[in-house]
Amino acid sequence: MRDCRSANVRKILVLRMRAAKLAADYERAQSDAAPARHRARQLLEEARMLKGTLTTCELAELRRAWSGV
Repeated sequence: MRDCRSANVRKILVLRMRAAKLAADYERAQSDAAPARHRARQLLEEARMLKGTLTTCELAELRRAWSGV
């Protein structure tokens, strides 16, 4: 036997299904992004460590590069 549902009930069910799909897509995207985020943090840490070894002249050069000069 088929359920007779009002238009509002059907709309709510459709909205909830869409929301569940979007939430699942979001979670999947987050898990896919985690390795890239980890690698980005590793690269930033490597850059910080390398920055600590720069000479005064190289540090000035780096600051100019960052400022776009």
